[in-house]
Amino acid sequence: MLGVFLNLILFSLAALVLASGVSFFVQERDSGYSRLYMLLLAIVVFLTCGGYSIMGFTANLSLAPLPRFIGLAGIDVFLIVELSYLLMELRKKRSYQLVLFIFFALYVFFDLLIFGKPSALTYIRYEFHTAYENANKNAHLFHYAFITVMLFVLLYHGIKWYKSKNVRRDRAFSLELILSNFALLFAALPDMFNLDFAHTYPTFGYSAATAFVFFSYLFAIRQHISYTPTVKNVSREVFSSIEVPVIIFDTEGMVNLSNPCAKSRLQIADGTTPSLRNLFALSDVETMRLLTRTKNGWSGAVKTRIKANDEACTLTCSIKCDNVGETFCVIGTVLPEISEKDKDEKNAQSE
Repeated sequence: MLGVFLNLILFSLAALVLASGVSFFVQERDSGYSRLYMLLLAIVVFLTCGGYSIMGFTANLSLAPLPRFIGLAGIDVFLIVELSYLLMELRKKRSYQLVLFIFFALYVFFDLLIFGKPSALTYIRYEFHTAYENANKNAHLFHYAFITVMLFVLLYHGIKWYKSKNVRRDRAFSLELILSNFALLFAALPDMFNLDFAHTYPTFGYSAATAFVFFSYLFAIRQHISYTPTVKNVSREVFSSIEVPVIIFDTEGMVNLSNPCAKSRLQIADGTTPSLRNLFALSDVETMRLLTRTKNGWSGAVKTRIKANDEACTLTCSIKCDNVGETFCVIGTVLPEISEKDKDEKNAQSE
């Protein structure tokens, strides 16, 4: 029964990794090429864990080589994607990247051709799962030579990447990714030395290790990009520091969020959710008309007065829509109304 549980774990990891990679790609649009590499890593880890999981469930031994081939391809390409990411971080010349890519791509091709063929392994059906034994020692050695060379190449470029960083957070980021790859090495040791667990469950260790490395990348990159100056990262500080009252209200006219300037000017108490009618001199009809227009996609401005100090103002409204195009909130900016006298003085100064 343990084999069933381990295969279920691998299948769950495959689904979770793919969902996490797609989510990162969709949400982190300011992360540059990292979002593409995370998606690629998610796909190859999905192939690795998913392929070996399906192989474990396959009772017909004649069909087992196909999902096993998919899993093998996933783990081989996984290492190439990792190396490509390191080379991008190191800003290596395209010619250098191309040479390494062609070399290892050819190695992967021959690895799949030699170690991926059905005759390279002897498939065994236990009571609840399918495993295999190495039938061709030369093919087995060829595969692990590739894994060993790739890990050393990754380690070499990882150390260079670490040394190239001067900021502590960048060094911590690179070190976390380097250390995560040791999970692949430790996971491969039982299979290399033909230990009992690896003999019975030969694919679980390094399949789970690829998922571990993926999530290490995911958490490290998420943390790293949180310190990158983007609109997403600095929007809270801008919202809090700007000396213009800004309020966020929903389609029912309830103010859910306001910056410190708005709280001071409009006299909004902490922990309260006032309505537009509480803050501005708007009639019920005017409020309903404003909310109906924003629900229908209108963005614009209305002239009104602040109830707290009876000051004339202009409430500019900018709608935000959800994934189906419906308004879910409105960003309101409260601007002072310029009197005719102030306008004349401003025009006179400009002349």
